[in-house]
Amino acid sequence: MRSELHDINRQAHLRTMHPNGLGWPERMHPEELDFISRVAFGAPGRRSGAVAYLVKELAQLAEIERHVSAVMTYVMAEIQADATPLGDGFELNHALSCFAAEELQHAGMFYRYVRLLSGRDFKCPDNLFAQRVALYQGGDSPYVKLSALCCSAYVGESVITVFEHRLRALDPGKRFFFTQLLHAHGLDEARHVQFDHFLFDHVVPALSRQERRRMRQILEGTEMLNTELARRFEEHAKATFDIDYTEQNVAHETQLKLARAFRGLVLDEEIVRKVDDGMSDADRRVIREFGHTEAIHG
Repeated sequence: MRSELHDINRQAHLRTMHPNGLGWPERMHPEELDFISRVAFGAPGRRSGAVAYLVKELAQLAEIERHVSAVMTYVMAEIQADATPLGDGFELNHALSCFAAEELQHAGMFYRYVRLLSGRDFKCPDNLFAQRVALYQGGDSPYVKLSALCCSAYVGESVITVFEHRLRALDPGKRFFFTQLLHAHGLDEARHVQFDHFLFDHVVPALSRQERRRMRQILEGTEMLNTELARRFEEHAKATFDIDYTEQNVAHETQLKLARAFRGLVLDEEIVRKVDDGMSDADRRVIREFGHTEAIHG
C-alpha cells in the first residue's frame, strides 16, 4: 500500500503549478468574458451572469478547499501517533502534506481569480468554517475522519474535473486564462482523486461497521453544512450582482445534476463507488454533452 501512495505523489513537485506561475492578466478582456459566457450559458453575450456564477462558485470552492486543508492538518497530527501498518513510515504523511498544501494554494488561487473577475472582494459574511471543522475534532479514528473528508471532497473534485474537460474541448489551445486556471488546478486534482480512490480501495473497506457508520454521520454533516454554505453564497452573489445567474445557465444546471449523482455514489450505499464505475446511462449522456468526454477520471 505504501508503494502505491509513493507512486501517486512521486512527481508532485513537478506536476503542479503555484499561483505565481500563472500569467495573471491585469484585467478581464471582452474575449475572455465572452468565453466564460460560452462556458456557462453555451453562447457569448451573457457576461454579467457568467461573472456572477463563477465568482459565486469559485469563492465557495475556495472555502471548501480551505476546510479540507485544515482538517487534513488535524488528521496528520493524529496519524503521527498511529501504530497501524498504513501509518508506518513517511508515505501517508507525505501524501496528506501534499494534498493539504495544494488545497490551500487552490483556495488562494481561486480567491485571486474571483477578485480579478469581479473587480472586488467577494466574501460571504458567515462561511461556517468553525462548524465545518468541528465535525472532525472528536475522538474518532483519524481514518474515519479522513475517509469522511475525502468522500465529501471527491464529489466536488469530480464535478470540477468535468468542467476542466469542457474547457479543454472549448479551448484546446488554452488561449483563455480561465482554461489555464482550471488546467493548473487539475494537475493537483488528478493526484487528489488518485488518493481518494486509494482510500476507497484500501481504507474504507478496512473500517469496522461502527466506524463506517460514524464516517457516514460525519460525511452527512459535512454535506449538510456545505449545502447551507452554497445557499448562503448564492444569496450573497445574487444580492451583490443584482442578477439571477441561474436562469438558462447550462453549467449551473449540469453542476447540480452531477453533484446530486456523485453524492449518491458516496452516500447512498454501504460501498463507496467511484464515479466512472457507478454513473447511470443518463449521467453519462450529461457528461458527453457537457464535458465532451466519455470518462471523468479514467
